[in-house]
Amino acid sequence: MRRATVIGIAAVWGALVLPRLAGAAPSADEPAAPPAAGPGSNGPVLTPGAAPPPAAASLPSDHDLVVGHLGVDARRIAAAPYPLMLTRTGCPSVPPPPSCTVDLGAVGLRYWKTRNLAFNAALALALGGGKQGLAPLDTYVGAGPIVGVTLLLGNWRHLAVGATPEASYIYFRPGGGGPTSKLIAFRAQLEGELHFGFIDVPALSIGITTGLAFQYESAPGVSTWSVSVGEARSVWGALSNLFIRYYL
Repeated sequence: MRRATVIGIAAVWGALVLPRLAGAAPSADEPAAPPAAGPGSNGPVLTPGAAPPPAAASLPSDHDLVVGHLGVDARRIAAAPYPLMLTRTGCPSVPPPPSCTVDLGAVGLRYWKTRNLAFNAALALALGGGKQGLAPLDTYVGAGPIVGVTLLLGNWRHLAVGATPEASYIYFRPGGGGPTSKLIAFRAQLEGELHFGFIDVPALSIGITTGLAFQYESAPGVSTWSVSVGEARSVWGALSNLFIRYYL
């Protein structure tokens, strides 16, 4: 009787204590520990109910990188040459009727005050002359200020699109003491600017503009005005109207 009792107690003790001492798996009633991350995993495995890791911050666009910087650019003012009122000796007489046109260029500055607003200022320049046969033609000089603002309309990784209203006043003076001409223009333009961030140079950009223009030109005894839409009439015309800009 005593021997049977001892054997029974030993059997119960072995069944309850020995598995725990040997590190046996917990029972179904006990919660399992979360699995550890393996050596090739990207991080710890999330358990149900755990918060996901924060998402990576989006990268800034090329336009965002030039906000607060000053850009220097060179461009043509209009897609087509301007008519210029010079003296009779200032234009070739062949083919009739006499006609003078001038390509206007400008060197300008742009400063993005905020992400959506930029201030623009430029100096328009024109210089020309020549001769017909042995007769010299008048040399003309034109210069004047251009001011405007740019409002950002859209912005992608490397491309920015904006609206640019601007005004210009250009003063032409032909050689030989001839009458002067004055050109006043107001333009409402759409502009596309492509930054070179795809080759790690976001400060460099090229672009093109198009829009409406009102022009008024006056000379002693005569004046003209026109409203036109700036457009490229050929592939070369589109390429020649590109501007280039670099932000310092």
